[in-house]
Amino acid sequence: MKFHKDILVIDFEGVKKPVQIGAILLDKETLEEKASFSSYIYADLEGYVSPKSGITQEMVNGAPKQTEVGKMIYDKFGSDIFVASFVQNMDINHFQTLLFAAGVDFMEGKTDFKKYDFHILDIWPIAYVHLLKNGYTGGIGSEEMFQAFGAQARGLHDALEDCRIAAEVLRKIVA
Repeated sequence: MKFHKDILVIDFEGVKKPVQIGAILLDKETLEEKASFSSYIYADLEGYVSPKSGITQEMVNGAPKQTEVGKMIYDKFGSDIFVASFVQNMDINHFQTLLFAAGVDFMEGKTDFKKYDFHILDIWPIAYVHLLKNGYTGGIGSEEMFQAFGAQARGLHDALEDCRIAAEVLRKIVA
C-alpha cells in the first residue's frame, strides 16, 4: 500500500500537560521508520507523577520547554506529512499546543494548524475494527490491543516505544 505522504506517528506522555513526546516518521511506501524524535518536555508537575509512565519532576526539570520542543519537531519533520497516533484526540491536542507555543508561522504571521493535512490518521479505530473482524473479544485499551497484535507488555509507558508499537500495528493492518 502506498500512502500519498510520509506518516509521522506521534505519542505523548502526560495527561493535563505534555511531559514527553515520541515521534517516528514512516516511509509512505514501505512504512519503514525513516527518522525518530524523543524528548521530555519541561512542565511543573506540582508533585504529580504519571502512573503510566513514571515520569517525575526530576526527569523533566532540565528538559526543553514546549516552545523549544515544538520548534525542534517542526524543523525536523516539517508539515508535508500525515500525522498519526493511536488515540489521536489527546495526542493531536498536545501536538497543536507544542506548535502554537513554538509560534510556528503557518500563514502570513498566523499560527494555524491547518498547514498540516487535516486528515489525521487515528490508528486505534482501524486497529479495533481489524481485531473485531478477526474474532477479538478483549478490551479497548491500548495495552490489550497492542498485545493482541503481538506486542510485549509495556510496563511503564515511553512515548517513542509506543510510537513504534503503533507503527507495527499499522503495518500489520495494511500489509
